[in-house]
Amino acid sequence: MMMITASSPSVTLACLILVSITRNVALSASQNVEQHPECRLYLAESTIPNAGLGIFTGIPLEPNQPIAEPDLIVPITDVSWNAAEDLDFHFLWTDYSWMPSEVGMETDMVDGSALVIGTGCMPNCNYALINAYEGKPSYNHVSLHRSKDPGVSGFTGFHNQKMITLEQIPAGGEIFVAYGEHWFLSREEDMSTVPLPENFDTVDDFLKQFKKLRGKYQRSHNQDFTKDLWETISFVHSYETRNTNALPRTYKDLEKALVVGSAKSFEPYSMHSLDWLAENGRCMDNIRPGNSTIEQAGRGAFASRFIPKGGLVAPGPLLHIANKTVLNLYETDLHTGQRDTDRMYGKQLILNYCFGHRESTLLLCPYTSPSAYINHNGDEPNAKVVWAKEGTPNFHHDWLNADIDDLKTIEVIGLSVDFVATRDIQPGEEVFIDYGSEWQEAWNKYISEWSPPKNSDNFISGMELQNDLSLPLRTVEEQQSNPYSDNVVFFCHYEYYEGWEEGAWSWEDGWEHFPLYPCKITKRKSTITDDGTIQYTYDAIMATSSEMMTANLIAPAGEVIPDGEEHVMSDIPRSAIEARDKMYTKDEYMAYSFRHEMMMPDDIWPDAWKNLR
Repeated sequence: MMMITASSPSVTLACLILVSITRNVALSASQNVEQHPECRLYLAESTIPNAGLGIFTGIPLEPNQPIAEPDLIVPITDVSWNAAEDLDFHFLWTDYSWMPSEVGMETDMVDGSALVIGTGCMPNCNYALINAYEGKPSYNHVSLHRSKDPGVSGFTGFHNQKMITLEQIPAGGEIFVAYGEHWFLSREEDMSTVPLPENFDTVDDFLKQFKKLRGKYQRSHNQDFTKDLWETISFVHSYETRNTNALPRTYKDLEKALVVGSAKSFEPYSMHSLDWLAENGRCMDNIRPGNSTIEQAGRGAFASRFIPKGGLVAPGPLLHIANKTVLNLYETDLHTGQRDTDRMYGKQLILNYCFGHRESTLLLCPYTSPSAYINHNGDEPNAKVVWAKEGTPNFHHDWLNADIDDLKTIEVIGLSVDFVATRDIQPGEEVFIDYGSEWQEAWNKYISEWSPPKNSDNFISGMELQNDLSLPLRTVEEQQSNPYSDNVVFFCHYEYYEGWEEGAWSWEDGWEHFPLYPCKITKRKSTITDDGTIQYTYDAIMATSSEMMTANLIAPAGEVIPDGEEHVMSDIPRSAIEARDKMYTKDEYMAYSFRHEMMMPDDIWPDAWKNLR
């Protein structure tokens, strides 16, 4: 969630909130947005039995096409260490998060995960029909800077994460991404019969043999031979395993599988009709992200089509966190190496994207986008949060009467809200809700006490430096007189293991598949291409163990070059060098940043959840 920020602690709240906001002022500065009267993306019950919710396209999609509005990514760091004994329940975000390496966070933290809020954590995985993948995010804070903006660390700079189609997807088709086989293998108790890619390969090999049998024994006088044989095989293999669940379901599916393969034979089972989706689904693209109309508020959510009063702005399925103290961040006790609960320095950033109540330990975190972009306006909100209608898939209305201890034992999602319009909202108009007076008071206090961190004037994130690959990188020698900010570190593609020969290596194509390893730029060379542009290549030396320890760096792949060895690489193209940040130095990880949950109204927060009264 975005918050209204100030350029100076002395700026008054009235200036921050801009209470004179009108409908015209709250229109997106980008009015050249293509508008679509019909819903293009739905949230509805998955076509996979017992899989909960899924997302479905409302229009035909071509390969390499964005499926939905881009997502935000919120890092979460070292939960097990910080939460310790407070984490006496299943942390649901674990099931909905991505590996840090998937989004460029693997050098940010010792242990953590990436929460892709939106389509990134909503599609299911059906290895028969993987039709989409996640792209890479962008990173910036919309011109906010830690030297002058108190709110820069209150929202994530990881954004513009797009889900892209791998192939044509018909209207009504469910979106599937690959979770990775480890996701299923690590959940063997619940996922032991889910087919993996190798199981479809096994079935395809079996079908080739079946096709040969049919060709050998099928004759005009035994027309039903193939069908009878298949029914016999299906009966014999009725016990559920990964392989048997990869078999075509019916004889008709078998005929298709013999032509297109076993996986594709499942395609008809992965769709809902558009009429069914309009009746049973919830539209996910009524709003879209953009730069907020509120000065320094970062990004916001804007209506992508007319939304009438009482109409759905966005669905909000929720992940519940039974005890919000698991999001606390602590300093290390130097004697024990464990957390020092007397020295809390902040809270996880995800707190700012969750709802809570002053009389409860419970947090409710919507995981749809672009609802995560909706800003606060306590004076003129045009939307509000209500409980989803009874009968909404994956909304267990009876949970509203469960106490917190009961919710601790539940390891699946089952709560949901809707963001609804409190008046007519015009296309392109920014959407606001009221985060509550307690949130506002906490923000007022924060900005009144805020001062910029030390040495912040020249700060630039390494990821922002990475945004422009045409800029020449400074060598170690040049940085003596013109240094980067202390957080910036460079990574080259290099893999070290014990016994690897030290010395000089010249870059070769294909080495970009090696893991990232910290390096120092020692030399820059330039050439002019035929079109007159300058291209740079670099020489670099890999960091040793003590250098990495001193600089608080990690090698994501594991083994570290020992002191005394020199590993040099020459002629590295700029595209093979990544500017990153030292661990915990991005704005998202700053100590004592603004953290506060959005407050859900008293009239809809159940009494059963008020365990702090």
